[in-house]
Amino acid sequence: MTTPRWPDPSLRLVAFTGKGGVGKTTCSAAAAVAYATKGERTLLLTTDRSPSLSDIFELNVSGEPTPHPEVDGLDILEMDYEMVVDRWKDAYGEEVYHLFSSFLDVDREVIDYVAEAPGIPEEYVMGILLDFYEDDQYDRIVWDTAPAGSTLSLLELQKRFYSHLGQAPSIYADVRSAMKREAGERPSKLLEQWRQLAKDTLDMVQAPDATFVVVTIPEGLAVEETHRIIDELSKHDVDIGAIVVNNVLQEEATAGSSFHEDRSAMQQTYLEEIDERWGDDPGVILVPQLPSEVKGLEAIRQITHELMDLDEHDVPELNSEN
Repeated sequence: MTTPRWPDPSLRLVAFTGKGGVGKTTCSAAAAVAYATKGERTLLLTTDRSPSLSDIFELNVSGEPTPHPEVDGLDILEMDYEMVVDRWKDAYGEEVYHLFSSFLDVDREVIDYVAEAPGIPEEYVMGILLDFYEDDQYDRIVWDTAPAGSTLSLLELQKRFYSHLGQAPSIYADVRSAMKREAGERPSKLLEQWRQLAKDTLDMVQAPDATFVVVTIPEGLAVEETHRIIDELSKHDVDIGAIVVNNVLQEEATAGSSFHEDRSAMQQTYLEEIDERWGDDPGVILVPQLPSEVKGLEAIRQITHELMDLDEHDVPELNSEN
């Protein structure tokens, strides 16, 4: 088993993805705490429509980047999709109305319709992520993605936006000409802005300082889903920094329990399969199952210690009794 590329000090954007329920949010939280503990300005954000960062950290982190009161340098953000739609309207609403009203008789409700159309909020969420990436406010950005199916669709959306919007200005001009209406520059500029956003987003996730960490658990369905996720990510030319296997039963936890011994044997079968498939490339990190749920900073730091292989002096509160 080789050492994974992640954690790599040259990486600025680290995205955690995986099948729903495998612990990607927990792992992303642990990684963000580790970066901030090392003195790096870190943003942890989630684009999951059912986020749980607030629950894990026991803080309200929705709407705007929220500093963690006990971890210097760590800001946390859950994307509020109502806020995202409102921002989209502020940025593009007038241009969209001008675009549609230039060849159709529509009222301003068209702005609301387009803003909530499938793919539009998700596309603008990527634009917000891109803004943070292009800014120098943070040394590290840890991205807790939506479950893998949604994330893969989001990456595919960037390709389709970039491809289709390249043809959109000429189609728009043809429609205007057929309807004998005067053509204008604003719609073409708007479409080109959207196309550029899609390109910049693809460039971001494919950049040398970006990587995806795929989180899984040692069970059959999760391993097969992980295989599919890795194949799809590879098709989008993104780097895969590591496979994190979460909830691994430890030997001391199984002693004297036939139930846990059986589960451990089952896990071992899949751990061997995981090692055979991905042990050499991209490499595998094992995270043990904890005796209690991961909730609150101390529990997150326990995962941090296992995930990032930090020395105890790097995470001084790890063994605190408080």
